[in-house]
Amino acid sequence: MGREELDFPGRQGVLDASLRLQVVRAARCDEWAAGRTAQAEVYLFGRDLLSLRDWLRAECGGAEELIAVTSIRDQTVETFAPSHRANRELVRRGVRMTSFFDNSGGSSAVTDFIIAAGEDMPYHVACGPIQMKLFDGERVLVEGPVTGEGERSLMVMTGAEAVNAARQYLKAVRQTAVRARELRDRAVELTPRQHLIAAQLSVGCTDGEIAELLTISVRTVRYEVSRLLDELQVKTRFAAGVRYARMRTPGT
Repeated sequence: MGREELDFPGRQGVLDASLRLQVVRAARCDEWAAGRTAQAEVYLFGRDLLSLRDWLRAECGGAEELIAVTSIRDQTVETFAPSHRANRELVRRGVRMTSFFDNSGGSSAVTDFIIAAGEDMPYHVACGPIQMKLFDGERVLVEGPVTGEGERSLMVMTGAEAVNAARQYLKAVRQTAVRARELRDRAVELTPRQHLIAAQLSVGCTDGEIAELLTISVRTVRYEVSRLLDELQVKTRFAAGVRYARMRTPGT
């Protein structure tokens, strides 16, 4: 199983929460198109990605708290590195940042970069199909209306409806998240039974399902899972499953 195919527990909750956020976004886009922009500001960049990047950097730099969900699909290490440098500068300046990266269909090289950089950065790998940023708990940044082929726009939404939808989405994303530094490769030696249990954790199996599959007691499964967390140096069952999947698929 490639790391981009990991079965995140809680994925359905994220999809449900993302749908609510999409509904709010669509309503704000319609309001903007109709000339009603009381709770949304749209910024048009066309194909000028440099201006977009500069604008985004300035917006992030003006926040005290920044929570972001970012997809690494279509990213390379070369294109991701400038964003990482900007993030590092924000953290250095005291911005309270939390970054969730959705690596579905993304490059394994970028995932490895995030994991390596996550040693001293607030980076997480998570399920997050919609890219967004929440500034200071008050303003929600999402993709803006479609204005033309290959052109980009961003939209800042305000108001209780948009902020609540963003918070619910972030809550669901957080429940799937693993701190990037927990996924760093370390030499480990597992028993044959631990290999079997870790493999089941990597596809989201419960203790009961693992016990039934291996014909052992749930109590034994829980004991082995506890040992696995210690051996893999992670804090959660899901992190153990993700870490094991990475161990089993080097270079994917």
